[in-house]
Amino acid sequence: MRRFILLSVLISLLLISCGGEDAFAGKAHRLRAEQGLKEIRNALVGYKINAGRFPKEENWTKELMPYFKKERSPEPKWVTKNKMLVMSAKNYISQVKGIMKELKRKIYYADTTLQSQIMQFLGPIDSALTLAEYEVAEARRYDYRDIGNELKGLYDFTSNLKISEEKGKILKRMETQNKELSEEVEELKYEMLGEDSTLDKAVENAAKVINGVIEKSLLSAQGEETSLPDSLGVHSDVIEELTLRLNPKKDSLIIKNLRSLDEKLTYYAQGKDNIEFLYYLNDLKKKLPASMSLFSSYYNKQRETVIEANKTLNGYAALQNLRSLVHFYADQNDSMPKGNLYVVFQEDEDMKEIRKVLSSDPYIYIENNGYRLEANALDEKQMPLVLKVEFINNYDEIVKQSFTSGPFYYTDDSGSTFFVVVKAGDKHQTIITGRPKLKEAK
Repeated sequence: MRRFILLSVLISLLLISCGGEDAFAGKAHRLRAEQGLKEIRNALVGYKINAGRFPKEENWTKELMPYFKKERSPEPKWVTKNKMLVMSAKNYISQVKGIMKELKRKIYYADTTLQSQIMQFLGPIDSALTLAEYEVAEARRYDYRDIGNELKGLYDFTSNLKISEEKGKILKRMETQNKELSEEVEELKYEMLGEDSTLDKAVENAAKVINGVIEKSLLSAQGEETSLPDSLGVHSDVIEELTLRLNPKKDSLIIKNLRSLDEKLTYYAQGKDNIEFLYYLNDLKKKLPASMSLFSSYYNKQRETVIEANKTLNGYAALQNLRSLVHFYADQNDSMPKGNLYVVFQEDEDMKEIRKVLSSDPYIYIENNGYRLEANALDEKQMPLVLKVEFINNYDEIVKQSFTSGPFYYTDDSGSTFFVVVKAGDKHQTIITGRPKLKEAK
């Protein structure tokens, strides 16, 4: 058996070594050639759109060169550095925000007394974190105070909270409620039972369901395994069903008492959630020291630097956006704009938005092989911003990477058609051809 497996592996390797190029690398070479030919065909179509015809065979590559012009604009080191600084600040704030967001979500499971005690810390903390997020995103200073005291206060509160003692209070309250609610259910049951057998059956069923909720909720809060109903609001469902069976005028007092019972049961059934929230506070306590450190680091050390850095980044991004207006102008006028670009594009809505994040009008300076955009940022130092754009031609790169031979260009009628032939880089040097689509020819 081993010899058979070994022989199978050797045969597979031999087949791969003999024909692998055709199956894998060969296909990749052909796909690359097809993509390169597609870029040449697109350039030819672009030429026809502008010139009204395809280029003639003589000097066709020279005529096509402008359609392979690309722009390259390397990102300055200071931009990368400032991006990292702003990203770090966002990360600090989002970490603290995430912890507080979890607390906001879970606080609804807390006892009402505990809720009010925690909210005196959580309210100011949440407000400050929201403004801090806006501050970093918008690069402008918002007025909010250092919430270090609130975070410290929340930490002290959770540290001093005696969970076992608080749990005991909740269980004691539930035991008292258990007795009171059971008695109230019996009283309402007695009032509602009468001559209507259908209603009596509904009352008996509702009492059974409600008493089950009363008993199981207490056992669950005490840590006992119980089969609580799938919906903790099942008592509300049966109470609502009962009220619909009653006469709103004749039975108005009973209906009122049923709805009061519903509210009491809902509050009582939350006892287990109240206890689980206490254990959550124990976990929260472990996260708060890091939260205090993160927020303090941003507010007391990074804040001003981050705001100023973000203003410079917004200014540089504005120059990047300005490139699209420069392209549009060049396409429309067959020449580059010159000088003060705010004057050139002052009626354009995009320019109005660009100018808002700069402290000076943007200027363009034409260079031998490209251009540069200059302006000043909105930071306190009004940092000079320079965006350098270099023109490059990728025709030679396409040809070198895509074909072993070609491209060869032919046209019988430059007004309507062309034919391009290349050879792919696979071992068979597969011939691939391209011609205009019917709508492009027209």
